[in-house]
Formats: sequence, C-alpha cells, structure tokens
Amino acid sequence: MILKIAIVGVILVIGGIMLYPEIGKLSSTHTSGLDAVAQDLGDLKDTTVQRVNYEFDKTVDSVGDKIEQIAPDPDEINPIKKIQEKITVPQPQKEVYYGEVYEKDDENNCKISVPKMVKTVNGVKELTHTITLPDCQYEKRQSVQVTVTNPQTNTQTISVDPTPQTQIFETLQLTTMRNDDNTVSIHYEDTSGKTLKVTVTLRNSEKELFSGEFFASQFDTSVNDVSTSPHIVEMIVEHADYGTVSSSVFNPQGSDDATIYGVFTQ
Repeated sequence: MILKIAIVGVILVIGGIMLYPEIGKLSSTHTSGLDAVAQDLGDLKDTTVQRVNYEFDKTVDSVGDKIEQIAPDPDEINPIKKIQEKITVPQPQKEVYYGEVYEKDDENNCKISVPKMVKTVNGVKELTHTITLPDCQYEKRQSVQVTVTNPQTNTQTISVDPTPQTQIFETLQLTTMRNDDNTVSIHYEDTSGKTLKVTVTLRNSEKELFSGEFFASQFDTSVNDVSTSPHIVEMIVEHADYGTVSSSVFNPQGSDDATIYGVFTQ
C-alpha cells in the first residue's frame, strides 16, 4: 500500500516537472499578448492626439486666413483719405508784372510804376498803376518784379523783388528826354542789330499824343506839345532773338528828371 502511494507521488512529481515549461510558455504568451494590446492602445492614443492637434492647427490656420480675407484695408475704410481725395485744395494764384521805381523820398518810401496793372477807377483808366512800397531798398529808376498772389480775392498780397537776370535785355536801350521847348525826344538802340519792328506810343491822362512804328535797330523821334502833366511812353519790340519785349517810361507830374531810361521786360 505504501509502495503504491509512493509510485503515484513519483508520477505526479514527474508530470509536474514535464508540464512546468508549457505553463511558463502559456504565461509568457499571455503576458506578451497583454503588452501588445497595451502597445496598440498607446499608439492609438498618440495617433489620436496627433490627429486632433493637426486638425486643430489646420482649423486655426483656416480661420486666420478667413479673418485676413475679411479684414478690410485700413486705407479703404479711412473716411478722411476719401474726403481728401474728393476735396481739391486750390493752389494760390500768382500774377507777375514788371515795373520801375520812379520816385523815392527821404523816408525810403518808393513809388513803383507798373503799367500792366492799370485799373479803371470811376470810369477813368489809370495812366499807369502805382504801388507804394515802404522801407524801400531799391534805387530810383531801378526795375523790379511785382508778384500778386490771389489777385481776385480780398486776401491778395503783393511782393516786390529785383528783376531776374533772365528779364534783363542788355542790348536794348530806350531813352526819353524832356526838353525846354515842351517836347519829348525818344531814342531807341539795339546793339545786336536784330530788331524787327518797334511800336511806340506816348499818352497822358487825357489822350494818346503819339503813335508810330519803326523798322530799324536804332532811331530817334520827337513828340511836340507835351505838357508838364504826367505822361507815359510805351514801346513794344519784335526781336529776332528775344521775341516780343516791352518797355515803358513813366514821367509823373512835377518830376525833375530830364532824361529817363526805359526798362525792357518780357
């Protein structure tokens, strides 16, 4: 009996020894399976997270692009710029004339004759237009440039400057002489010899005293019966090099200037 029990025990021991490796393999296989499942779950989580992040970034980029497309250009919605484009700011208007200082007193007040600025006052046309310039820095009989800004408004301003060098015609000379016999002598000379035609007029405040045309680069003429009243000699020269050039000599009442030189301007 004891022997049978011993034999059965040996058989169980041997069987256990033989089954142990298989049980280990089964346990290892089961553990590997669990690890694989866990690995798959981890990969799934990472993939899901990455996909969610990608979709989120894509959505943000898409929304940003849409916002940029919707956002208007600040210049397009700036009302001030649009108003400025529609409103044209008028530029100051300027008119340029040329004149001559014909009188200067001890207090440096000058009177300037500007023939092309003549006006009609109370139905009477001025013989020449006179500008009074205080603190005058110019000499008597000096030519000047007169600039009128905004001439058609009540805010007009007048500035007086020296005549630019480009407006000085050195080859031309006009001289008027008032003689004791109540005549005025007019002398014209063009040292270049290129004068084509000269038109001369002499007027006082009442009428035109003389008008004539000359076709020479040098000539002399006299006008009779010129009283001591103010008068003006005007000359228009057609020149081969200069084009049309004009000159004037204003002799005011009471002037003691026997000889006056004209100033040519264009």
